[in-house]
Amino acid sequence: MPWMDFSRIRWDDDEIKKRDDDEKESYNYIINHAAQMHLVVATLIVTVTFAAGFTLPGGFESDRDSPNKGMAILTRDTAFRAFVVTDAIAFVCSAGSVFSYFIMALYQATTKEERRVIINIYEVATTLQFLSMSAVVIAFITGLYATLAHSGGLAVTVCVIGCLFFLIYVLVFYLIIRELSGI
Repeated sequence: MPWMDFSRIRWDDDEIKKRDDDEKESYNYIINHAAQMHLVVATLIVTVTFAAGFTLPGGFESDRDSPNKGMAILTRDTAFRAFVVTDAIAFVCSAGSVFSYFIMALYQATTKEERRVIINIYEVATTLQFLSMSAVVIAFITGLYATLAHSGGLAVTVCVIGCLFFLIYVLVFYLIIRELSGI
């Protein structure tokens, strides 16, 4: 992915030299340090989405005489269905990034080719992480919308506030691209 070309990032040379004069060790340190921070976020998203999958918005049918006992109450609601799908996407993408970061931790790059493999794994993990963060925000918005559907004004307000995430997302990427391109 061209927007994730890590070879163009300007690392703080002084920090690298202070950490270790050996280029390979510095490289491994920077990538592994970033991966460790991302791993914490990915693990939190996996945990939250897993829990959200079992504590569904709206609750479960509890009437003993109902043929739908134990089923989600909002199953027929479109916003609820969107919640379930985006929660599953967030879970799978975040679990995939946790796995990728785990593989990175096991693999120490000593040659240029091995460093390229690590960068490829890092790019996959980071892309999965971006997807999971986006999906978790959509799941949050749709879950709240499904439970607040009877209060239209509040439901729309929550959707608008939740969509601010995507504005922030675009702004951050714009600033990164602007800095890297020297505009």
